[in-house]
Amino acid sequence: MRNIFSKSPDIRNSAIVGFIIAALFLILYRTAIKELAPYYELPIYYWGSLILFPAISALGIFIIKDLVRKFGNKFGVFFQFYKFVLIGVLNTLLDLTILNALITLTAMSTGWQFSLFKGISFAFAIINSYFWNKLWTFKISGGVRPIEFSKFLAISLVGLGMNVGIASLLANVIGPPGELSKQLWANIAAVSAIGFSTIWNFVGYKIFVFKKK
Repeated sequence: MRNIFSKSPDIRNSAIVGFIIAALFLILYRTAIKELAPYYELPIYYWGSLILFPAISALGIFIIKDLVRKFGNKFGVFFQFYKFVLIGVLNTLLDLTILNALITLTAMSTGWQFSLFKGISFAFAIINSYFWNKLWTFKISGGVRPIEFSKFLAISLVGLGMNVGIASLLANVIGPPGELSKQLWANIAAVSAIGFSTIWNFVGYKIFVFKKK
């Protein structure tokens, strides 16, 4: 196992990302819903996520790397996209974990305090996303470049607007078809919006932000 990690930084990094995702999931589980059992009462399969998530993340990288090795660079974009999705999951959980931690510490979940907390959590998620995508997903060396980060932030904000806009259009304007409940349709709208904004962000980062010279 150590030899695999040392020979393939991508497999090692994907396992690290998977472990962080699992850890944030456990923290969020506790901070988001205070009525749930404390950590020591969590079922064993929750703790098993600390092993399962890294294993699944690393396995995905291994499979795609093998496809690239066998069939050439036509699978290279899927390799980047897989890493991008992993970082996206990490960013989402980081955002929610920081937000809920601030709410738990202050007992404030409404008003301007909530807006401030959401701004802080979003800022941490954006910074985390920038470094992981720059150095790992797209493998761009060097430190922080103001113009590069500005482009990254602009693409991210457009993606955020697209996410909210598409979800709102589906939920509020088009509405649920047939006998589908409004709550179920709202979740379908949210997932659909995530799909569109994810593709937008990936293409935008690849072409406009982290394009190799």
